[in-house]
Amino acid sequence: MGVIRAEEAVRLGEQNDRAVLTVAGHSSDVHDCAELLAMLGLDAGRRQRTA
Repeated sequence: MGVIRAEEAVRLGEQNDRAVLTVAGHSSDVHDCAELLAMLGLDAGRRQRTA
């Protein structure tokens, strides 16, 4: 069961990373990006990448 949860956490992290990149790409400036990310409950600097 732990493996499934770990895999789901990785998948969710990757999905959030894609969402952050999409928002950043469509934002007019850094303040717009930060506001949109906050509305979505996302934080571009929160996730620690592991190799």
